Amino acid sequence: MTEHPLFHLLLLGATFVTTTLAGGFFTETGGALGRGSFSDGFAFSIPVLVILGVHEMGHYVMCRRYGLAATLPYFIPAPLVNPIGTFGALIRIKEPIRDKKALLDVGAAGPLAGFVATLPFLLYGVTRQRPSTASLEEGMVLFDYPLLVRLAQDWTGAGRYASAGVHEHPTFMAAWFGLLVTSLNILPIGQLDGGHVLRAVAGKWQPFVSGAVVAAAFASALWVPPVWAFFALVAVAITGLVHPPPDNDAEPIGTGRLTVALICLAVFLLCFSPAPIRQIGPSGP
Repeated sequence: MTEHPLFHLLLLGATFVTTTLAGGFFTETGGALGRGSFSDGFAFSIPVLVILGVHEMGHYVMCRRYGLAATLPYFIPAPLVNPIGTFGALIRIKEPIRDKKALLDVGAAGPLAGFVATLPFLLYGVTRQRPSTASLEEGMVLFDYPLLVRLAQDWTGAGRYASAGVHEHPTFMAAWFGLLVTSLNILPIGQLDGGHVLRAVAGKWQPFVSGAVVAAAFASALWVPPVWAFFALVAVAITGLVHPPPDNDAEPIGTGRLTVALICLAVFLLCFSPAPIRQIGPSGP
């Protein structure tokens, strides 16, 4: 994969186009592919790219702090069969992270930075929903809201509502996607961001904890749509279950970094939804 800055900009531009087209579907006009204009999707695409970019730059800046070779972010555009218009973004760290403290700091920096970047878009978006009077039909897709959305509804005075009763604003959907991305990345599996944090905290117990998380994700499919089972399967397939140990695996990480790990856990719980996306079945939502 090339590292020329122009290639990164090309991917960013392509992702801006695909997310703007996708964002148009969350508007009244349907955006450029409906009866509206291309700019109608900006309220979705710009927040999404900011959230993804801040997340990856959190990793990048921390890598630079520790002298680790890393690429600039690669934004990944997606065809319009993907309702978000992107498969996310990533950086490539070109060498192993051998220090335990660096492992935790690099792993935590991305999701925590992305989480903070999501908050202003969430607080704005929750107040911009439009009531829906449409009847719920079989096959309709609904979005479940995590705890942080409920708190934001209360803090802003927007009132409690669910996806079934509103037309979500594009900026709200960008924030919702940001929370989902954050929760996915903090999953303590393999070499996901949460896996880096878990290895630094749990040491040799990391494979057992990650295995328990994967088992719980698959067990959840007995009660809710198998979204988390799918994500866990993909995570294991891409990053593996066992995280390579750092050179100083037995050293304590200290109270400060343990606090950062607990903050990551709290952020996960705020962003987690048991069934982020679900479809109305024959018996209703």
